[in-house]
Amino acid sequence: MASIELKNITKSFGTEENRYRVLDNVNFTSNAGEVTIITGPSGSGKSTLLTIMGALRNPDDGEVWLDGTQVNQLSSREQDHFRLEKIGFILQAHTLVPFLTVNDQFQLVDQVKPTGNLAGEQFDQLLQTLDVSQLLQQYPAELSGGQSQRVAIARGLYTQPAVILADEPTASLDEKRVYKVCELLASAAKQQGRAVVVVTHDERMHDYADHIYELVDGNLTKQC
Repeated sequence: MASIELKNITKSFGTEENRYRVLDNVNFTSNAGEVTIITGPSGSGKSTLLTIMGALRNPDDGEVWLDGTQVNQLSSREQDHFRLEKIGFILQAHTLVPFLTVNDQFQLVDQVKPTGNLAGEQFDQLLQTLDVSQLLQQYPAELSGGQSQRVAIARGLYTQPAVILADEPTASLDEKRVYKVCELLASAAKQQGRAVVVVTHDERMHDYADHIYELVDGNLTKQC
């Protein structure tokens, strides 16, 4: 069974004569143990597709299946719980809570999801791999763009989710750290059996992909 399956997804924005269909009958699958990349020009709907995939937004039509559950048929509260338990997000807006230190960001996750999170050596290793161990007492406003992105990546992986959805995860990173993040996401798929979907313009990530899709004018096409 596919970890992610989208069936005939459509999504439009605007009203009446200004209505624009950003996703047009999109079909997509991603399996556990695979890294799938979605490319396409800016404004093509990639981020919208990712938010639908992650049950942050419902489609106008179609079915969104995650880990065997049709999530777009769940109530809002059920979707919230499903995301917490099953999905790790790494978004362009790094979504760190501004009044919490980096360490407190993870403690907050522990409060809302007290089991199944990384702990001990595994957590320490993740922080070291992303080079953020020294930032634990810093606030988001004290971090650079690259540091914020790396903390957000750590937080997205912290809950050990079945599905990892990443939106431009290497956008603010230098060359060395790009490959560290690529290896980390590939390891999450290959060694931990997670389904990893990455929206990106960064062609350096392509070598780590099992499948590549392109989204243009609302149409999603598998490239390899």
